[in-house]
Amino acid sequence: MSTILDPLDANGLYTDALKYYNGSTEPFMLYAAGEKILVVVDPHFADQVFKDVDSYSTDPMFDVIYRGVANVSKEGHKTLWRKPSEGFVSLHPNPKEKVLVHTGYDLLHKQILQPQPGQDLTERVMSYIEQRMRWDAFFDATILAQNPEVKVVSLHSWCRDVLIEAQSRAFFGDYLRELEPMMTTVFDDWDFNSWMMVYQVPGIMAKRAIVPRDRLIKVFKRYLESPREIRAGGVPFVNELEDEERQAGLSAEDSARILMIILWGINSNVQMTTFWMMAHILSRPMLANALRKETAPAMGSVDSCKDISGRFLADMVKDKLLERCPLLNSVFDETLRVSSTGSSVRQTMRPVHLAGKYLPEGIKILLPVRQLLFSTEVFGPTASQFDFSRFMNDKSLVRKSHFRTYGGGTSLCTGRFLGKREVLTFVAYALWRYDTTVVGPGEEVLGVKGKAFPRVDEAKPSLGVSKQIEGDDIIVKLTRHRE
Repeated sequence: MSTILDPLDANGLYTDALKYYNGSTEPFMLYAAGEKILVVVDPHFADQVFKDVDSYSTDPMFDVIYRGVANVSKEGHKTLWRKPSEGFVSLHPNPKEKVLVHTGYDLLHKQILQPQPGQDLTERVMSYIEQRMRWDAFFDATILAQNPEVKVVSLHSWCRDVLIEAQSRAFFGDYLRELEPMMTTVFDDWDFNSWMMVYQVPGIMAKRAIVPRDRLIKVFKRYLESPREIRAGGVPFVNELEDEERQAGLSAEDSARILMIILWGINSNVQMTTFWMMAHILSRPMLANALRKETAPAMGSVDSCKDISGRFLADMVKDKLLERCPLLNSVFDETLRVSSTGSSVRQTMRPVHLAGKYLPEGIKILLPVRQLLFSTEVFGPTASQFDFSRFMNDKSLVRKSHFRTYGGGTSLCTGRFLGKREVLTFVAYALWRYDTTVVGPGEEVLGVKGKAFPRVDEAKPSLGVSKQIEGDDIIVKLTRHRE
């Protein structure tokens, strides 16, 4: 099948193509702006692409992000891709002769995945989430109306403000928020409209993306130009990356653009996974009560602790929420399944054969996940529905090749373990500390009108987990939880 790509609804096109082929998952070719794009949905062929890192590269994806989204300078672009044979010298051992793009990401992987740096980061994030989930610590932007006994909040804003601040503060320290007190809302404006940059919408029509993006870049430039003692409190990765980039000759302006991309990467999926998980839970009061009961031993241990340290919270999440709450983890996995809309991207670096097709060098390959996640062959006849017990009833589902919510190969999500801990921590605190009531259509609390359940925006690209259609939200009435 050959067809023209509709950039406004790629997921819809993939689904239509599968219907056209009566459910066949054979790779098919699209034509977009004169470019051939092979779409691979069959997990067997996708595994071949993910495993063969020499034939299928993620570098074109990075190039689109840095040039088209972050808009690094021409000189900065050359620096990012300069090979050791062309003069690039890393500050760290570089036996595989990687370019700056990859040595920088190696530093991020070290921070998140190595035991001690990863533990330190986890403890920071857990502590910041706990602090912001207290009754008297809500952001003003989260609260739509309140009195001494009741808060009416936007669920989207609640998840946004707690999680973006927690991760940004953990990575960059408190000074970043001093430079930009509206960090969570500015980031959210960028995140919601970033698709315009991905699709290269002309600048005059993409101001809703360009304005917040450039505001974040200016903040990071000021951050990098400030003395390190003033911006202390972040993780070692930030200074290590800055040193690596300066050694390579990257300007402060381009370094700021890369930090903006990193901020985007660490925040978007965690915020949105939490939003969708909370939306599904709060819309099912019986599920909320069951989860409150299941997490009671974990959260009760927090209440009885006199010194709630980051280490205590990290251990509580690992030993109790992850290991002893099967329903909570099942809801998490099901949320990822029904809310993921992202695609992995590769490009052939040499002529190859895939699924019996000859592909010359330079062919772009898209590997969407949503169509796999709704497979009735794997997830049963209710695959199109949200079933919170699905993964608890069949624990083998998380190991199925169709359940590839974190990407694969070299683009496998580095922060997936930390991200899950953050989501579960937010959900557990929200249910333990507060009684929640969804304000639905036709209802009103303290002058705030309710809304219908939010819709997944399948048309726009995401980093993994979808945004809701703009304007959709869950309005929640909160009171302090009392046994």
